[in-house]
This record gives sequence, C-alpha cells and structure tokens, in this order.
Amino acid sequence: MYKLITKFLLIMFFSSEAVANYSYDCFELERVTVAGSGLMTPAYPGRSLTFIWDGNTIQANGVFYHQNYEMASFADVNGNTGFKAFGIDEDRQDIFYFSNGQLFHTAIVSYGREPSIQSEIFNCTKSSAD
Repeated sequence: MYKLITKFLLIMFFSSEAVANYSYDCFELERVTVAGSGLMTPAYPGRSLTFIWDGNTIQANGVFYHQNYEMASFADVNGNTGFKAFGIDEDRQDIFYFSNGQLFHTAIVSYGREPSIQSEIFNCTKSSAD
C-alpha cells in the first residue's frame, strides 16, 4: 500500500509541473501566406507574441484567436513538455504544435477576397510560472 501511495504522489507531483501556468515570450522567425493569387511574405516580419499556457487553455495577445481549443499535452523523449491544439470556427481553422521552445502555427483562413493558408514559426522563451 505504501508503494502505491508513493507512486500516486510522485505522479501527481510531476504531472502538476506539466499543467502549471507558464508564460512564453515569442519572436516570429518566419511567416508565409499561400493563396490562389500566389505566395506572400509579410511586409513587417518578426512580430512578437506572448502567451500563457496552463495545460488546458491558452491566453495570448495574438495568433490564438479562438475561445476554445481541442488540446493535447505531451512530453517528448527529451522530457520537454509541449502541446498540440486545434481551433475552428466559421471563418478559420488553426493548428498549433509547441515543443522545445518553438511554436508552429498554420491557419486556413476563409475571409477576405480568397481563402489562404498562413504558416509561421515562433521561437519562444519561458518567462514565468504562476
């Protein structure tokens, strides 16, 4: 019984690390938009992004436009924690993959003159834990 309780407490201890509130400061490395009219790159590359990940939700100052995401957290083979997230509404679908300090984002956007696919990569640094 003692071993079972010890295992349970260890699992709770280590899993609480994965769902703690972390804030990340990110800098855009690359962005591209593909539409029927061709390939476009931003006029002002290198935008910044800050987001807070608490294990179940994302709060951010850009790129994360949906209220709710289907999210899955994971730990990779090196012990880095990350997430996959998917959000959808009438005008756009967003897919995210965050691991090892990099955030990959792709959006299929249906507003404007024609549909487009927008992709970008951010380099992120953990700035705090709440």
